Amino acid sequence: MNNLYVVLLAGGTGTRMGTLVPKQFLKVRGESLLRHSVKRFRRFGLIKSIIVVSHPDWIFETEKDLSDLLEWNDRIVPGGESRHLSTLAGIGSFNYDEKDIFFIHDVARPNFKQNELYQLVEQTKIFGGASLVAKSTESLVRVRMHVNYTEEPLKREEVYSVKTPQTIAGFMIRELLEEGLDPDIKKHPTDLCTWMGRRRVGIVETDYHNIKVTSPGDTELADSLFWEDLPTVE
Repeated sequence: MNNLYVVLLAGGTGTRMGTLVPKQFLKVRGESLLRHSVKRFRRFGLIKSIIVVSHPDWIFETEKDLSDLLEWNDRIVPGGESRHLSTLAGIGSFNYDEKDIFFIHDVARPNFKQNELYQLVEQTKIFGGASLVAKSTESLVRVRMHVNYTEEPLKREEVYSVKTPQTIAGFMIRELLEEGLDPDIKKHPTDLCTWMGRRRVGIVETDYHNIKVTSPGDTELADSLFWEDLPTVE
């Protein structure tokens, strides 16, 4: 392994939350979701650079919010029209080699843990990519779109929800880029697992603390579940 980079996806506009500011600026424990993500990766201690991918209209506010946290080798870059294009914008802002590893993280999740970051790196060394996942705690069924009936039950023990951070190695990025990208934005990958397709993705299990702030009221829940994580001593 050479360098570890972080791509923080912070390109929201606040439409789904119905707020005056994008959700990355909503506060939990007195600080923005964006600041929590930057501080947690900074405490990890092994990161060469943090790349914040911002909506072009909110770059100034992003710079202001992170003015005391970003270091000389960090940067803020404008995002693209899809989550995947924003991810590529962050990755493409650095020259990397095959052994470098990128963390990709949605800043709407303020509560990942230090030990999970170590495990993600180790899984990426094996598979080329890895993701946090959580076990399903409820029964699940497959439903036919646009009709009111279920098609089949799913085995709960085989179904996990995908979380972030996720990680990907430089050699895997180049392999995937060589395959090209569908011009239809609606068909762009929605996360690392869908980008890697049928390739094996390493998994690291997380828990209920890893909540994603997506709807009104989620900030209060994230606040109640907040985990004051400390660096792991290796």
